Amino acid sequence: MRVSIIVIMVLVITACSQNQKLKYDTRVDLRGKQLKNIPSIVYKNSTITYLDLGSSEVTFYPPLSSPPENLTNSISNLSEQIGDLVTLQTLILNSNKLQRLPNSITKLVNLEVLDLSINPDLDIMKELDKLSKLPKLRVLKIVDVKMTESDQAIIKSAFKPETKVIMTIPEYFEDYK
Repeated sequence: MRVSIIVIMVLVITACSQNQKLKYDTRVDLRGKQLKNIPSIVYKNSTITYLDLGSSEVTFYPPLSSPPENLTNSISNLSEQIGDLVTLQTLILNSNKLQRLPNSITKLVNLEVLDLSINPDLDIMKELDKLSKLPKLRVLKIVDVKMTESDQAIIKSAFKPETKVIMTIPEYFEDYK
């Protein structure tokens, strides 16, 4: 009887320690909720790996235009608290009203995909230093942000060669295939 209790306890302890090693994957979808700020409850969830604060519909038909107001958010500034989401791997902020990125974005050390498209007031050259410090960034989408044609080469050279920087509408759609 004592041996079986000890065996059960060892199994429970082993299972618990293995569960602590499991990666939690929390996806938060707040597309098109007409948000002006990220709800504070989001910053309290340390297991978020995917956060979508973009539009529920992205339209790139000529002429380039933002989706209808009822399908978008209107986030103009991200809180410095965004840096608390260190498990974040994907952050979608397309079709907002971003003007700048907080310094704490550099703390998103696990971020792999960042979509900043259709934020026409976001001067990407002013944000380049922060973005280039994201060590795991694989995909950066910056269609319809503030940049010139001559900026494009500078932007691409700021990242590792394996980082895919999407700056045109055809590239944006190609990424969805």
